[in-house]
Formats: sequence, structure tokens, C-alpha cells
Amino acid sequence: MKQEAASFPAQGAQADSQFATRILLLDAAERLFSQHGIEGTSVREIIKAAGVNLGAVNYHFGTKQRLALEVFARRLEPVNRKRIALLDVLEAQAGRRKLKLERIIDALIRPAVETMEDGTPACDDFMRLTSRCFQEPDPEVKSFVEQQFAEVVRRFDSAILRTLPWLPAGELFWRMQFLFGALHHGQEILLRFDQVPQPQLDVSPVKPDREGFIKRVVSFVTSGLAAPMPDVR
Repeated sequence: MKQEAASFPAQGAQADSQFATRILLLDAAERLFSQHGIEGTSVREIIKAAGVNLGAVNYHFGTKQRLALEVFARRLEPVNRKRIALLDVLEAQAGRRKLKLERIIDALIRPAVETMEDGTPACDDFMRLTSRCFQEPDPEVKSFVEQQFAEVVRRFDSAILRTLPWLPAGELFWRMQFLFGALHHGQEILLRFDQVPQPQLDVSPVKPDREGFIKRVVSFVTSGLAAPMPDVR
């Protein structure tokens, strides 16, 4: 009995060590992928940056590709779950009434902003990594990211089109691209506000807190989404 009882702390310590190693690998991979791309980063470089043994990637993830997918999953899954949960609440509260567009957009934007860690390398690394993903897309990563967003796109597009029934779905596609472009660029500016060149104005812009930033983005993109159709072909 004494030997059996003594084994539990060792097992717990081993589990903690394995979890810590996974986190070290994910953090190192995220940082290196954001700087050099997935293809441009070797497993050996990840191992060295994480400070773990040579077989750690294979043991914990199997392949570098699977590690890359886990890097995306740990950032995207919590944000997208929160988005869907917020939209569920809004729709349940509204019942048969039409949702306000501002509240739909707030539910889409808020989770992404609230998870930002102001000024930390981790947040900066993942934002750079996301940009690289679109610049030099890996087919497997691209497919994985699309799957991560599939339900979010379906649910929020449907909610917006119910609120703006006159807006063609094809036009909504472009407006949603503009929305995410504004959100992503705005987040980068918020993170690097002190390094951004300030315009020569009588009154210098002030860095908003998170709530102020969310309200500004919601106001801006809501107006864009609801704007009249342009006279184009």
C-alpha cells in the first residue's frame, strides 16, 4: 500500500512535466512560425527554442504539421466558442424579434479583443502568424483554419442577412472581409500604439481601453455593413 500511494505524486509530476513540455513546444513553434513561416522552420529549431529533448515533437504531436495545427487550434477554438455562445444568447433573448446589427457585430468582435494580452510576445506572434498564413498558405493549415471558422461564418452570416435582408450574400462576403481586415489591423495598432507615427493634429489621438476599442470597431464596421449598395457591376 505504501508503495502504491507513493507512486501517485510521481505520476502527477510526470503529467505536469509533459503538459509543460507541450506548452514550451507550442510557444516556441508559434514564435518561429510567425517569423519564418511553417515551411521555413525546422523541427530542430523548434526543439532548440523550446529547450526540450530531440524526440519531444514526435512524442507530443507526431509531426511538425500537426504541431502547427495545434498552434492554431489553441488560439482559435476558445475565441470561436465564445462567439457562438454570445450569439446563442442574443438569439434566445430576441426570440422572433430582429436582432440589432450592432449586437451581432459586438458578439463577433468582442471575444477576439478580450483575449488580447496587451504587448505580450504571445499575442504579437500569433497575429504575425495569422498574417503569414494568408501570405503563404499551407493547404492543410488553410483547410484547418477554414474548418475552425466554418460554424462562425455560417451562424454570423445568417444572423446578419436576417437583419439586412436586402443585402446580397455575395456583397456580404466582401463586407465581412473588410470587417476582419479592419479588426486585425486595428488590433495591431492597439498593440503597438506607442510605436505608431502620430498624425500632425491639433489634438493627438489617445489609446483607448479595450471597451473603447471594441465600441469604435463595432460602430465603424456596422456602418459599413449596413451601407447602401454601391453602383458597381
